Amino acid sequence: MNGENLPRAKSDMIHSINEFVVTEVADQVAGCASLYIYDTGLAEIRSLGIDPKMSIKGQGKQLVEHLLVKAKKLALSRVIVLTRVPDFFKKQGFSYCSKDSLPEKVMKDCELCLRKDNCDEVAMEFILRPRENAVIPCKNVA
Repeated sequence: MNGENLPRAKSDMIHSINEFVVTEVADQVAGCASLYIYDTGLAEIRSLGIDPKMSIKGQGKQLVEHLLVKAKKLALSRVIVLTRVPDFFKKQGFSYCSKDSLPEKVMKDCELCLRKDNCDEVAMEFILRPRENAVIPCKNVA
């Protein structure tokens, strides 16, 4: 959807260009998304967008799946999103969480956001591996 992503300064985009993945249709960029990793190891899928003129379905799903695989390879335990389209992310396996559980995000972006006093985004998370104090079932070694 047009205007769904928060505006970013050109310097911010240049600094974070290596975080982005894209889809291509007929040698043209058709969609993009980034995986931002906070100092604490929390990761966020940001700037997910698909060119509405491209009629290829499933690009958003492919981008999210790719970034979740990347996060898992980096041994991250949780990926979050703040979104106005929670149904899309729910279909990708995300579940609702509280913004209060995301102090890194709130401190970095939310405090600077023009919508902070009237935020309409929903916080969601995807758990890649259990928390460290969670009980993990044993595997048979035979």
